[in-house]
Amino acid sequence: MGSNEDVRISVKPGVTGGSFMVRGTAVLTNVPANITVTPVNDGSVFVGANATSSSSRHVFNLGTLQVHRLVCLFRFKIWWMIPCFGTSGGDIPAETQMLLLEVENKFYVLILPVLDGQFRTSLQGTPDNELEFCIESGDPDVQTTKIKEPVFVNSGNNPFKLIRNSIKILEKHKGTFKHIDNKQKPEHIDWFGWNTWDAFYCNVDPEGIKDGLENFSKGGCPPKLLTIDEGWQNIFPSYEENPTGYVYIWHAMAGYWGGVLPESEVMKKYNPKIQPVVQSPGNLTHVVCSTLDNIQEKGIGLIDPSKIRDFYHDFHSYQASCGVDGVKVDVQSVLELLGAGYGGRVSLTKSYLGALEDSVTETFKSNNLICSMSLNTDFLYSTKKAAAARATEDFMPNEPTFQTLHVAAAAFNSLLIGEIIVPDWDMFYSDHITAEFHGAARALSGSAVYVSDKPGSHDFDIIKKLVLPDGSILRARYAGRPTRDCLFNDPVTDGKSLLKIWNLNKLSGVIGVFNCQRAGIWPPIKGSIYMPAPGSGIPISGIVSAGDVDALEEVAGENWRGHCAVYACLSGSLKTMLKDAKFQVALEHLKCEVFTVSPIRAFSEDLRFAPIGLLDMYNSGGAVEAMDSENKSSECKIKVRIRGCGRFGAYSNKKPKCCSMNEKDEEFIYNPIDGLVTVKVEGEYSSREMVFVY
Repeated sequence: MGSNEDVRISVKPGVTGGSFMVRGTAVLTNVPANITVTPVNDGSVFVGANATSSSSRHVFNLGTLQVHRLVCLFRFKIWWMIPCFGTSGGDIPAETQMLLLEVENKFYVLILPVLDGQFRTSLQGTPDNELEFCIESGDPDVQTTKIKEPVFVNSGNNPFKLIRNSIKILEKHKGTFKHIDNKQKPEHIDWFGWNTWDAFYCNVDPEGIKDGLENFSKGGCPPKLLTIDEGWQNIFPSYEENPTGYVYIWHAMAGYWGGVLPESEVMKKYNPKIQPVVQSPGNLTHVVCSTLDNIQEKGIGLIDPSKIRDFYHDFHSYQASCGVDGVKVDVQSVLELLGAGYGGRVSLTKSYLGALEDSVTETFKSNNLICSMSLNTDFLYSTKKAAAARATEDFMPNEPTFQTLHVAAAAFNSLLIGEIIVPDWDMFYSDHITAEFHGAARALSGSAVYVSDKPGSHDFDIIKKLVLPDGSILRARYAGRPTRDCLFNDPVTDGKSLLKIWNLNKLSGVIGVFNCQRAGIWPPIKGSIYMPAPGSGIPISGIVSAGDVDALEEVAGENWRGHCAVYACLSGSLKTMLKDAKFQVALEHLKCEVFTVSPIRAFSEDLRFAPIGLLDMYNSGGAVEAMDSENKSSECKIKVRIRGCGRFGAYSNKKPKCCSMNEKDEEFIYNPIDGLVTVKVEGEYSSREMVFVY
């Protein structure tokens, strides 16, 4: 993502007169003398510390935080991360894994606790407005006194570019992980998926799991989706010929939740043993997940790290022989509890994760891996191949206070994890009171889209806005994340802020606006009861601008003069405006709107044109793949390459003379009031060229 707002800063951050200075401004004061600063490049530094005694866990004071607006991402459970907002050190929880400061409304400072050798770092604040970092190995035998590179600090004018550049600097300097740009993405992320636990209770033919999934009929499971509801055939005409594209199988990082059985004759060759579970003090300050109760008491049957590569190879080879295409590997953060005697949590994670990644790419011949319950930095800064991971806690349809939190957490978490993996925003129910809310969010997420509907319970009006008839989705280019003006506002509990999420397509931007207020409170705790305040039924208003798409210039082209066509998907309205112009949106709680923002290109002195895309899809602009023009003395041809079918729309300040598709004339409707050109696209679902002649 590009921006011209960032400039090189010649003076690197550092400690002067007891203050940590960034761009001439004190970010921290009263910095202790044992704090060290090591320059990296482009104005970034590592902050470390020297201890007076050796230990496997240290907590260091970095100084007093000055008053700035802040947003941080912290783990409220061992598996999951959520945002927190504030203005002081006391607002920064333990287990914070990213801290972004807005300094005097002038620039941004990013503070990332990272891995330093065998140690993992996190941030935390104190009631006295101090900022601390905690570094720990998870193994009493792995100790240190000198910590050189545990905290990374960088600054910039554009928060999104700042995070992106910082992750790339860390990738190059640390060498322990790869940026998402340097990973092969799994095959499934561009296709619609249906997830069901029913398959776990059915007999599936091991000689051909896809045939089994398509033909078994016992246990209440569907032999085909088609037989459950004929509506599937209306959406996916080719479904009967190819009902199953990819099949992924679930397993836990240690085999199963509690690992493997050491007494098993089959398992003995992997040298498993019962490993006790040791929680970090930081984890114990938050929600202790009930799924840990049993393993906390009994330990985990842990495979010897020197044998884990053999285990994954054998396990995945059997699955591949049955027709499985990939795996979803859950419960990954549990490894941080098991590091004692194995060199610590970071070392154990790297051993297991490296073996898992290699096994998947070697066995399934593609990077078909979904990671889950893995939102600790042990995973994030150790993954070199895994390119998809869950962004937030599970979608829980029966928890009314979780719905808005799910979307908000996924968007904010994507600020960080979206630079390392493709964030997976999880499945949802298409037949649910919040289906449109979740469906619109998934369309903006940049991730795979799948539902976990009960067989026969589907809302095809929702699904059709997400999925093309061939089963592919209109996936946006990046990870969906909050707009710049939303970064420091709590969209769930402040009672006044709407959540805006932006993303890019090949030739346009997209903005989703969501009212997440008055429906829940942080953190998401199962069974929690939220009582809305008086007046909670009143819509909340917010300001939207085409410029909320932060990197719109990246797709606008050379002949762009700053004007945009803005199409509202749910209301069907089209308006034109300058990039920086603003308009108001009012939404009731759990309501949303999605805007496609298409830069208006000038093709001659009096011709302006902007492709919108498939008007009935949430991410309309995802259907537009390319645009070109051919100018002659008497006419201008604008050529738009699209994929999918349905109502295609574009803005034009003039009525076209004619329209054709694949050299065949097509009828079109032109509205002179708003400039909307509409063409009904039928037939094949593959890419085709549409030509407008002026």
